[in-house]
Amino acid sequence: MGILLFDRTKKGAGPTVLGIKVIEQARRALREAQQLRELGQVEKDEMVGELRLGIIPTLAPYLVPRFLVPFTAAYPLLRVHVEELHSQGIIQQLKDYRLDVGLLVTPLDHRHLRELPVLEEPLLAFVAASHPLAGRATVRPADLHQPGLGLIQQGHCFRQQVLNLHELTTDPAAHLTYESDSIETIKELVRRQHGYTVVPKLAVLDEAGRNPLVKRFAASEPVRKVSLVVPQSFVRLPLLTALRQIILDNVPARLHAGQTGAKVRWR
Repeated sequence: MGILLFDRTKKGAGPTVLGIKVIEQARRALREAQQLRELGQVEKDEMVGELRLGIIPTLAPYLVPRFLVPFTAAYPLLRVHVEELHSQGIIQQLKDYRLDVGLLVTPLDHRHLRELPVLEEPLLAFVAASHPLAGRATVRPADLHQPGLGLIQQGHCFRQQVLNLHELTTDPAAHLTYESDSIETIKELVRRQHGYTVVPKLAVLDEAGRNPLVKRFAASEPVRKVSLVVPQSFVRLPLLTALRQIILDNVPARLHAGQTGAKVRWR
């Protein structure tokens, strides 16, 4: 091309300012070429090729095992690659066409992305038997100001949703006793008589109604809205519809999108 695309330094090689623009344009060109092939597949009603799916870590361990095996069994000619990423990473990779579909909490309010609602997942309190909240039949968002709160680490959208429940500060040091990258780690601490936390319904699906540590929120139940997200240019809509239906077939109907509840934003 007669232009410098990369600079090599002692620290390694990286694209120049112009190189970044060329890479972005090349990605668009490759994506458009791929879309031509995908249009042919859609016309012939073929479920083939590759599907690159990104899913947030607070959803993946509870949802992927439910739908991935039946989905790949239903479409054996489709190569499915699943990657766990934080919401911002999924959004960026969708924009860069490095992912085909994202499964994450919405709304994103992004003009280049299209959202297809799938679930409305209630948020629940998970309370140690020794904590003052243990005696309550239900809890309120205002109760999250009590000491002993365990939170998922920064970078997870679920953390901000918990903070947004009752306008907790972004630095809840006065109430926070533990931070972890895993909801399961925090749950185990609570089981061992340490504080309380907020969990998504899928994380306690087999315990809700039977485990006295799990508490519903009173009045309008807070929920997180989970959607399939694709670039606006995504053409394999039958594939997207099929993926959504298999997810719905493998979770309780009470979690399907369209239920009543107070949607909690993640920003």
